[in-house]
Parts: sequence; C-alpha cells; structure tokens
Amino acid sequence: MRIPFLKMHGAANDFVVVDHRRAFLSEPIAPLVARLCDRRRGIGADGLLLLESDPEQDFAMRYFNADGGEADYCGNGTRCLARFALDRGIGRDGRVRLQTAVGAQQAERAGDAIRVHFGRIEAAGERLRLEACGRGFEGRFVRAGVPHFVVGEPALEAAPVDAWGRALRGHAQFGREGANVDFVTPRDGAVAMRTYERGVEGETLACGSGAIATALWAIAEGHASPVRVRTAGGDELVVTCVQDPAGYDVTLTGPAEVAFEGIWREDGVLDAARGGSR
Repeated sequence: MRIPFLKMHGAANDFVVVDHRRAFLSEPIAPLVARLCDRRRGIGADGLLLLESDPEQDFAMRYFNADGGEADYCGNGTRCLARFALDRGIGRDGRVRLQTAVGAQQAERAGDAIRVHFGRIEAAGERLRLEACGRGFEGRFVRAGVPHFVVGEPALEAAPVDAWGRALRGHAQFGREGANVDFVTPRDGAVAMRTYERGVEGETLACGSGAIATALWAIAEGHASPVRVRTAGGDELVVTCVQDPAGYDVTLTGPAEVAFEGIWREDGVLDAARGGSR
C-alpha cells in the first residue's frame, strides 16, 4: 500500500498529514501511526493528522499521538490541517469549517499564519499543589480540548521537563487519562512555555492546546489578553481570550508550514520525497 503524505509543523510541533476523505487505511490504525511517527525507522513526527469527510463541515480532523493513541484535540495540528485544506481549495472565502472531537471550529489565513477559532473554554482552575519527584508543584488545571496542568517555573531553561513531566502527567489527581504538563514563566511581555505531552511521552518543541492552557493560566494570574506564548522551539503563538459568562471564547494564531511531501510504501520504506515550501 502507498500512502501519500505531507510532513508539516506548527511552531516545530510536527505531523504526518494524510488526505483521508476517501478512506483507505484499515482499522485499527494505531500500529501504522506508530510506524509512521517513529523518528528512526519512519517519517518521524509528534503525531498524525487525517483529513476526513464530514456531512456538515468542510472536513473532519482525526488526530493520533506518536504512540498511536487517538487524542481529542491538537491546536498546532488543527492549524496545519486547516492550511492543508485551504491549499487544496477546500472551504469558502478563505475559511474552513472543521469538525473535531471537541466540537466544530473555524480557521482562516492570517497573513503568513493560520488563525483557529477554538470556541469556549472554561477558565483555569484554582491553584493546586501536587507532590512529585520529592517536591511540590503549584499549578492550575485547564481543559483546552485535552487536559493540561500548567505550572509556574521561574528557572524554565534549567527545568528537567522530561523527569518532572513524566511524574506529573500520570498523577492520581488526573485519573486514568492523565494530563499534559506545561511549565511556564512570564518573560518580556510574553509567557515562555515548555511542554511534556502525553502520547509522545516527552517534551515537544511546541503545543497548541498547551499554549491555550498557558494563556488561561496567565489570565488567571493577572495577565491581559491577547497572550503571546513563546515556545521551546523559539516560535510565538498568540492566544486571544474574550471573557463571557461560560468562560472564554478563544482564538489561537500561529505558523503552519510544509516541510516536505512524499509517499510512504507500507513495507517501512520512504518511497519518495521532495523539498519543502512555506
């Protein structure tokens, strides 16, 4: 079987992207996803995005983490899949409507970036102190499509994110599903962020839902919207949060870029690839 794909990234959070409107991949898909995302034996990525047909929206998004597990949402992935669709003429008036596991959303171009209107999210929870790795971590829980625990950490560059994140992501406080863990600190008018992601089981260079969670943490700590979130990869994501009685109406803006395209031959060999574009 031959699988045409694009390799894309949103602020260095990278994905294998497949047009699956005419479904051709057999379920269960998890073993294939793990092979494609393997950084040594496969294409290499933090996750896989499928663009699928939807009866009401322009398309539907399915997202899988690198370990093959299906996740409800990915903010950087949503922007990448929106650009993938827009580049193919999907949508109207430069906008696309997409169905995600957490509800319908809209996306559009914003200069060189992609802007996604997420919709409503509840405010960040009250401060919570958890014990792990022989110390206490004070943070706030935010469900930005998927669960996040956002922890203030002034010494961000020196933080052992893999060790701390691994201990906190499966903390009993978060039940069986666990949580992504974002370590953050305000800096130069922005909020710097490093994220440990479930399903990747390690630090990623950016996390879109983590940027949203970080922005809601920042607002709870007294910052004003829009919140500029600086990722570990050096990019910047902008989160706009408009308060309403149900919480906040949230928009996420940031880059969505093509690295390269190719064809995966399902005997584990990358059959063809050619140079990328922006």
